[in-house]
Amino acid sequence: MSQKILARKGLKKDLSQLNIGEFGYCVDTKELFIGFSSTENKVINIVNIQRLAPDTSLINENIKIDKDGIFISEETDLNELVKKIGGPSTTNLLTAPELIKILSVTNSTKSSDERLIIENFIVAEDNASTPTSINFTNESLTPDMDMANSNNYGIYVIELKRWGIVQGSFGKPPYTVEQWKKAYNNILGFNQALTYASDNGMNRAVVPNGTYSFCYTNLNGAAEIYAMVNTPIKLYSNQTLDLNGSTFEVMYDSINKNPYDNSPLTTPAWKLSGELIRIDNVSNAKVINGTIVGDIPYRSFSDGGNGFNSEKGMEQTYGIKIDSGAQFISIENIDVSMFMGDGITIGSYPTKTGKWNLNPSDTKAFPGYVDATGKIVQTLIGAYVTNKFPVIKGEHKQLQMRTSGGYTRIPLIANKTFEYLFYNSKDAIIARKKAVYLQVVTVPLDTSYVRLQFINEKIGLPSIEISYSITKPQAHHVNIYKSTIHNNHRGGISGGADFTYIAYNKIYHNGMDSGLNIPIFPNSTRYAINFEDSYSNNVIIENNHIFSGFNGVLMGVYHGRIVGNILSEIGGVIVYNNANIVIDGNVFYESSGLQITNSVATQERTVLFTNNTINSSAMSVIATGGKTRVRLINNVINIDSLSSSGNVEFIGNNIKSYTGSTYTGYSNVTIDNIKRCTGNTFEDFNYGSHYRVSVMKPKDSTNDISNNVFKSVSFNSNNLANDIEFLNSAFYDCLVTGQVADSALSHSMLFDHCLFQDSSLELGGKYVNNTSIGGVTGKATFNNCNITYTSSYTGAFLMGISDNIKITGYPENIIPRNYKLEITNSELMHSSATIITLIKYFNQDSNFDINHYKKVLIENSRIRALDISKLKLFLSTNPNIYTNSATIKNTIYEGFNGFPTPIYGSLESYNPVYVSTGTAIPSSGFFALGQKVENTNVIAGGFLGWICVKAGYANTNPWAANKAYSINTFIQSNNKVYKATLAGTSGAAAPSHTIGKAMDGGITWEYVGGLAEFKTFGVISN
Repeated sequence: MSQKILARKGLKKDLSQLNIGEFGYCVDTKELFIGFSSTENKVINIVNIQRLAPDTSLINENIKIDKDGIFISEETDLNELVKKIGGPSTTNLLTAPELIKILSVTNSTKSSDERLIIENFIVAEDNASTPTSINFTNESLTPDMDMANSNNYGIYVIELKRWGIVQGSFGKPPYTVEQWKKAYNNILGFNQALTYASDNGMNRAVVPNGTYSFCYTNLNGAAEIYAMVNTPIKLYSNQTLDLNGSTFEVMYDSINKNPYDNSPLTTPAWKLSGELIRIDNVSNAKVINGTIVGDIPYRSFSDGGNGFNSEKGMEQTYGIKIDSGAQFISIENIDVSMFMGDGITIGSYPTKTGKWNLNPSDTKAFPGYVDATGKIVQTLIGAYVTNKFPVIKGEHKQLQMRTSGGYTRIPLIANKTFEYLFYNSKDAIIARKKAVYLQVVTVPLDTSYVRLQFINEKIGLPSIEISYSITKPQAHHVNIYKSTIHNNHRGGISGGADFTYIAYNKIYHNGMDSGLNIPIFPNSTRYAINFEDSYSNNVIIENNHIFSGFNGVLMGVYHGRIVGNILSEIGGVIVYNNANIVIDGNVFYESSGLQITNSVATQERTVLFTNNTINSSAMSVIATGGKTRVRLINNVINIDSLSSSGNVEFIGNNIKSYTGSTYTGYSNVTIDNIKRCTGNTFEDFNYGSHYRVSVMKPKDSTNDISNNVFKSVSFNSNNLANDIEFLNSAFYDCLVTGQVADSALSHSMLFDHCLFQDSSLELGGKYVNNTSIGGVTGKATFNNCNITYTSSYTGAFLMGISDNIKITGYPENIIPRNYKLEITNSELMHSSATIITLIKYFNQDSNFDINHYKKVLIENSRIRALDISKLKLFLSTNPNIYTNSATIKNTIYEGFNGFPTPIYGSLESYNPVYVSTGTAIPSSGFFALGQKVENTNVIAGGFLGWICVKAGYANTNPWAANKAYSINTFIQSNNKVYKATLAGTSGAAAPSHTIGKAMDGGITWEYVGGLAEFKTFGVISN
């Protein structure tokens, strides 16, 4: 017997009176009392507990009390306790059995927060292998068992001797016939005990703590696994099987046949299948508080086979099996391991025979629509109606559509919805109800039969046949809670129940070697949790720790939520056929996050993947087909390989390289032309091999790919289109490559309203060593962009051409290819210490180029340069490079006065506007008429700047007579500007010549040009 003793707890003043046998614990004084019968109906203090600690002695070393309970080692010590609580009156002494009766009567009416668990009393058989707290025999406690098992309290402590149950483990095979018999009798004994408890109104069956051995059976003598009939432990409705810390284990011999396996001699011993506990077609059943160990430790795996028809391919033993209409089932605080199939499996088999299904004469549907009168008419094309599905009154109270066969189990109904048409015995329609797959509907009381109505199916067929069954509802509302499922051969949990809740579990190392180095199951369907078969209407998986395995969570349920789990060193979530899945707030470490498989063509489905954190090498999200929608929102994704295409929305995610600078291979981060890709940040994909990332929108696509940020990213050319565009995005330290799907056509990149900082482009890579395709143009366009090169940038170009064929390298009949860079309505700012060339051959040597046709167009833009010698339109100093050209229109030059005239190549400049900044009239540089100098020190009453009203050179250093001047000094005189080409001292007359050089005392002045004149503009009011 194992009995929890409870105590009412509270302040001492509130515990002044206790019922007989009731414990009271004073939280303020740390005293423990027991209610005792006396004329004063007073309470007796057992012991003053100074502190609840393991070493607090009650009477002597054999009686102790701590935070977990009172522990009594010997019967004599129990008698001492009796005397202790009996008080001074000898008439109040209690015998040991009487005390146990008192302790068995717990204050069960108190709520859990009013109770304090004080003690576990354990009574074992005479032959128990482990010491117990009170070493009595069952016989001496018969009266007490009656009291403990009274149905007034709903608890039944299973009587081992009464039911022929024995404790103990029989270890590894081989086993004796007597050992097999004991294991088999244990199954029978527990079933008899559970039947007795159910029949007598005791809904909690408590197992005396210990280890129990069981075996599988095949009493019907089937030769194949699927036909074997096992003898499991079976629960009843409204029953809890409390293992009370016990261990249930399966003994197994895969070489020598179990005497309860009646299969033919040709069937090997390792084929014997079974489940240890079965919960079948019952309601409100629970298994709690214990350990269940399967047959794996005792198998030999010595048959030498490799496939499914081998011992390592065997998968039909289970710890707990829930099946066939079971409802409101709980598995809690159970450790289940070492089974060949799953630790816990939930069956769903709609093809069952008998009363479970509605069985029509023919499942086909024929053209026709049922009108309001119940008649079948031909007024709606694409409508089909089935034959009669007979209803058994009292049996078929609720119905649902289910399917079977393969993992794609959603029926191929074109309209998604259908109707149940309910008729009475007079063929009158009494109700019609719209439904979808797995939806449960109630059957009207007078229903005699049902038809199904389909609409919007293919027109003109003589009949349609959709694979489905109409059945009573399958298993539903199954909870697997606070349990450990591990080291099972194929998987941890598999299921088919509607409304399954899997929470706060530890699920690990399933589908692996069971921690014993056994052969691994020979198929990729190895998993922690497997609901891939579209059986279940709703599954919630939350707050579990799932790790060490092959596949993580396989979800083919119709509706599901996977929330708050941690998955590590295991596959991620694979979504199969479904209507709606939410995956939120999970952490994936060395786990692949999300994967989408194809769904049936008729099923609309939505997958929402939000607020997850992924640390993994790879993830793939492919959503093909117009009825699948996947949304990835606000995730942190640290990954090296990510691919996504189809109807995917990628919003607000942060994607960063998982490996970073240590990565040496090619990654495959590809998000091309998905439905929506906005507000994301891609970061740190600029290491190792050259190409890393592709986030691409074809120019004519209606998909929304915009407002993304790229930091240190090298782009990949997947060549899915010729014309691509980037909208409202930012690029920092990036290399963006062009796309060429058809090499015979021109190709382009458009950047619209983008920030392009310390980044560059690459075009022409598709044409390396190509001399057969000519006349095409590769073009990059920046419109309304900000192109910035900071002082830290060390690159050599804005647009690099990878095409390595020189103009002279084409055959005579092939026109050379062209490359263009266009910058319109944009700003280009250069403050780098290195030379940046706007268009050149793809080489980091700033002086290296080859002879392509390259053209730059800058229009309606603004160019800022601290040192114009470091910003080049193209290279122009090599006589072999003569095909470069640039055109600049209506563009503002800030900080410089125009690009130098190229030596080789051409430059055309139209309507330039020169803009400078400063706090005073400029003292150097050439200024065109109308060019402005913006005042950087604006104040009230001041002005916005200075405007050049006469073109010329700025100079604020007037000539002075008899003054020493150094070489290269600029001065102004007579509205002209001169430069000293020879140092010396000036004479008495100021220079005034307008061409060449002239002497002034000891100085030679060279005429530079006319003096620019400035006036203030933009008066600022006070």
